Amino acid sequence: MLYILLLLSLIYLGISQRRPNLNVHGGTGGAGGQSGEQGGGGGTGEGPIVNVGPVTIVKHHANKEEGMDASRLAFLDWFSPINFFLRHADISQGREKGTGGWLLAANVFQRWKSQAGRTLWCCGMPGAGKTVLVSMVVDHLSTECQNNSLRDIGVACIYLNYKEANNQTPSKLLAGLWRQLVLNRDIGSDAEKLYQQHREKGTAPSLEEVAGVLSASLEEFSRVFIIIDAMDEYPEFQQHILLKYLAAMGSNVNLMITSRQNISPQAFSFENLETLDIHATTEDLESYIDAQINLSPCLTEHIEEKPELREDIHAKIIGAVDGMFLLAKLHLESLSTKNTIKAVREALKELPKDLHDSYDVAMQRIDVQSKEDRKMARSTITWVANAKRPLTVEELRVALAVEPGTQQLDKENFMTIKRILSVCAGLVIVDEQLSVVRLVHYTTQEYLDSIQAQQFPDAQMEITCTLLTFLAFDGYPDSFRNSDDIPPLAEYSQYCLAHAAGQPEVQLREILLKFLGEAFRWMNIMDDEWTYKRMWNSMPWNYSWKESQPSALWIAAGANLVETTKFLLEGPPLPQHSMDPEIIVASYYGHKEIVRILLDKGADVNAARGEYGSALQAAATGGHTDVVRILLDNSANINAAGGYNGSSLQAAAARGHTDIVCILLDKGADVNAAEGDYGSSLQAAAAGGHTEIVRILLDKGANVNAPGGVYGSSLQAAAARGYTKIVRSLLDKGANVNAAGGAFGSSLQAAAAGGHTDIVGIRLDKGADIDATGGEYGSSLQAAAAGGHTDIVSILLDKGARFPVPVENERDVQ
Repeated sequence: MLYILLLLSLIYLGISQRRPNLNVHGGTGGAGGQSGEQGGGGGTGEGPIVNVGPVTIVKHHANKEEGMDASRLAFLDWFSPINFFLRHADISQGREKGTGGWLLAANVFQRWKSQAGRTLWCCGMPGAGKTVLVSMVVDHLSTECQNNSLRDIGVACIYLNYKEANNQTPSKLLAGLWRQLVLNRDIGSDAEKLYQQHREKGTAPSLEEVAGVLSASLEEFSRVFIIIDAMDEYPEFQQHILLKYLAAMGSNVNLMITSRQNISPQAFSFENLETLDIHATTEDLESYIDAQINLSPCLTEHIEEKPELREDIHAKIIGAVDGMFLLAKLHLESLSTKNTIKAVREALKELPKDLHDSYDVAMQRIDVQSKEDRKMARSTITWVANAKRPLTVEELRVALAVEPGTQQLDKENFMTIKRILSVCAGLVIVDEQLSVVRLVHYTTQEYLDSIQAQQFPDAQMEITCTLLTFLAFDGYPDSFRNSDDIPPLAEYSQYCLAHAAGQPEVQLREILLKFLGEAFRWMNIMDDEWTYKRMWNSMPWNYSWKESQPSALWIAAGANLVETTKFLLEGPPLPQHSMDPEIIVASYYGHKEIVRILLDKGADVNAARGEYGSALQAAATGGHTDVVRILLDNSANINAAGGYNGSSLQAAAARGHTDIVCILLDKGADVNAAEGDYGSSLQAAAAGGHTEIVRILLDKGANVNAPGGVYGSSLQAAAARGYTKIVRSLLDKGANVNAAGGAFGSSLQAAAAGGHTDIVGIRLDKGADIDATGGEYGSSLQAAAAGGHTDIVSILLDKGARFPVPVENERDVQ
């Protein structure tokens, strides 16, 4: 072993320390192939990395990162700019002392904690207190590690939130876990290399790159506990991606997951899986009820006069809530408004026994208030329930203060957050640490969604009118010097057109058209603050708008404003190619009706421009089968070349859109078209780990040894990404094991660089040239040494690999 370590040091001195920079604009990886192959990273990632939770072996606090070196904090913010330290602190502070002890004492929990590599899935009904129990487990494990000075044990958690599903992508969640684990440790060379590679290009790490960095960090711990709350609030297709990566992280990782009972843990094929039912015990409910009574001046006064009332409240609420803290909270909120003991007793006789009825009672309490309070409460609920992301306290206060038809914000029209909450019957709360406003529970959102058409029919119009009025105020500068100068609600206003689609388009047409005509000014004012977040839900920005102002029609088409698009197209026919940007952006986002409208108005179905090359490639990239069919039915050129992906077939193959691949092949797409970053559709599918698409393409005659693309060959792509099944499939179809070219020079070097031991073995068994030179690292032995893969170094040396001559070649693959 000492010999190998010395050899590694010598080899490493003679090679580039920088790995190939594969700046591919193609696939985003995703869930992987249909045969179970793990999804690849692909492309330049999913956008700015965001999100997740607290803690590394020490008891966390809200100010965990205060005082940290500025450069280190900047790096952490780049890799994972949002974390859950504050969210966790807020939950922990609201936890009643002494509750939840039954979970820590449970045999199944003790087994999970004591044995490495186990998964504990905790299911419970809505409102049973799962999130609070997660915070308790995190604090328990962290404190235990701290008290015992266990520096080699890591604790990290994720709090999933349905309102943040767009931000909480798998790569961002994995990045957040990494952030927690390196809090008091060295960042590591892998992460620093990623930073250097992506910073100058303005790109973000791909899912696979983030997973690699996290995996390397996990190896530094003897045990790592990862706790994930509210898996039921996460989109189903994302659940499988996230858990597939976490399940593959190593035998030293223990996972704990909570969800409602509508998810089957067995569907995820975890080894060493156990389940546990979460419920509120009578003892915990009693503690909670007592604490809430003590916080209510009204109930406290009643009980001082009639002490036996406390027992009555306990008995009636515990009998009605069936183990749900949330239901107990709603009942106590209602009882706290009763002005007499008699009114309390009457209410106890009629306590609702399910959440829906309890929410009905809360809405009734809102509606019997004064006209002003009722209006304030309903406007608050409208905003909080329909916001595209959680609103800050100040954003909500500004939104409620904006008056339609005015030219500026009247500061005397503001209400305090305490006053706002007081009229909402307990349905709206504030996360104190994060200073964001949210509904009391996920089920509250479901309830409000079910009654919106009847009770809040104008919700989207109210929000749209407020945002457009706010954006039309007088006095905004041409730019803000720093983020502190940006007024509250300006940042959220990026979602104005997402709220505008449908009814608001017609009723607010005048102010909406005025805004569309001035939108370019706001793009310049906010710059990256809006463009990074894709203000219009429109085409991914490529900064060309800085040179040429986008039209109102382009913005409307990208935001799926159907009625506005129709209105803008009224009048004399437009020149055909003037609608090129509009049909491409509408195709990318799958806006079927707008695509049809544009085609009916004479838009060129074969418009060729931009990063997607054509409308058909844009639709294939976005995975929109219906739009692909519409374009093909209107004579779209199926083999049109151009764009980053080179062709529509390659775009679909790179992203794993199997149905679109089949449609294109059935309609005559060239399976061997040599275009784009990957050089061929087969290489694109191999790089993305899409096993089923690889099989389909091979069955349709794809050239297994087609050269070109960033990897040089499909075999090298699969080897570099570690897709063993695809490697075997390609070899079975006659792939050349010693084909030279691409970033790594050979498929053996690609597998060695990635640390894919099994693929290295397959390559060698198939006769790979162990001393082949070329590529980023010069040889397979150097590649393995650069990555610190001692097991592969040993294998190569045992197979006769020769000590390499140092090389200085370093290049970027663009």
